[in-house]
Amino acid sequence: MSNIYGKGAKGRATRLHAQIIRAHGECEACQSTNALQCAHIISRKYARTRTMLENAFCLCASCHRIFTDNPIDFSKFVLEKIGDEGYAQLLTERNRIDKVDWEEEVCRLKIMARDLGL
Repeated sequence: MSNIYGKGAKGRATRLHAQIIRAHGECEACQSTNALQCAHIISRKYARTRTMLENAFCLCASCHRIFTDNPIDFSKFVLEKIGDEGYAQLLTERNRIDKVDWEEEVCRLKIMARDLGL
């Protein structure tokens, strides 16, 4: 079985981020509680936004697939949820070139997860 989160501290941070997002408890599109997933707005390939809580929604697998297959609908959903300003902030953060300290990020997310009772 492959590790979808990645290796090392970056992978641990990504896994914690996904757990925190899924703790929302229901799909933010249809309110289903089945097969919840962490759906990123800006791709996970960008380190600066990879584990930002503002960069993800809790979606059921069905809505995640629908939005993946229909990016225009996903764009409308994103703008409805976070607005133009929120999206612009994500784009600004995505373009930062400073390195992420993944061990520090793991610590930050562990505290959040603990506070949520995860």
